[in-house]
Amino acid sequence: MAVSQYFNNYGALNEQRVIEDLIIESIKIMGFDAYYLPNDNDGARDLLYGEDPLRMFTSAFPLEFYLSDHLDYQGQQEIFSKFGLEIKDVVNVICSKNSFAQRVPQNTFTRPREGDLIYVPFLNGTGELYEITFTEQAKDFHMLGRRQPYFYELRMEKFKYSQEVIASGVADIDDVVYESAYQLHLNLGTVTGLYAINEIVFQSPDSTYANATSLGTVQTWIPSSNTLSISNIAGEFINGQSIIGQTSGAFGPLIQFDPLKDPSYREVYDNEYIANSAISVIDFSETNPFGNI
Repeated sequence: MAVSQYFNNYGALNEQRVIEDLIIESIKIMGFDAYYLPNDNDGARDLLYGEDPLRMFTSAFPLEFYLSDHLDYQGQQEIFSKFGLEIKDVVNVICSKNSFAQRVPQNTFTRPREGDLIYVPFLNGTGELYEITFTEQAKDFHMLGRRQPYFYELRMEKFKYSQEVIASGVADIDDVVYESAYQLHLNLGTVTGLYAINEIVFQSPDSTYANATSLGTVQTWIPSSNTLSISNIAGEFINGQSIIGQTSGAFGPLIQFDPLKDPSYREVYDNEYIANSAISVIDFSETNPFGNI
């Protein structure tokens, strides 16, 4: 027997809009403000392994979210594995599709993507970054016959920083790089101009960025001591060559730099100790010091 033709419960646009407006209003009343950071280097994504050579987060869009699990973290939380203690804290939040479409440019993607970040300002005192691990698009179960979701439920885990480029323009978010990223502290000679924070600096045989042999992102610049601290390092910096700011145009020669003796290495790594210990055991003057040939 067919359903009644006098009632339209699956396809009434007016009712669908009412439901959507109620969801948006509920999120704004009971939710919280946060930032959505898309991966701007998505073109470099490895489709086979699902990984990016270098993820870049250079923009942040304010959005309101609703916390689905308000009592505690979900997931496996703290577990011991063969790799030691692992933190698997999972958080589920809800984001309105309409709000997402209005705040985030839709020319490249139309929904929150796995691998993108959410910054929650009020967590952990100074805010915390979470990585989207899954975007649920059918949590509303297509209420009133609507094909597109009314909202997205995002499953997130605490973000583990591993030298990604984060330059969103929001100071609290970009501080993650300053506090967590590996940095080199370079001593320069006489510098012309002033380096800008978060700009790219490079060394090049012809002073052009296109032929750069090494580069990094400026974290701090102290003119009084001519000390330049950089992160997101690629290539090897060479003594005597000028370090040029791509945006500011500032330049100055690098003097007396040895990565094995750099203070920032010694705090975390034992590069110099391992190198000196290896000399007493391995004869590096041989063609193949690790074999018999």
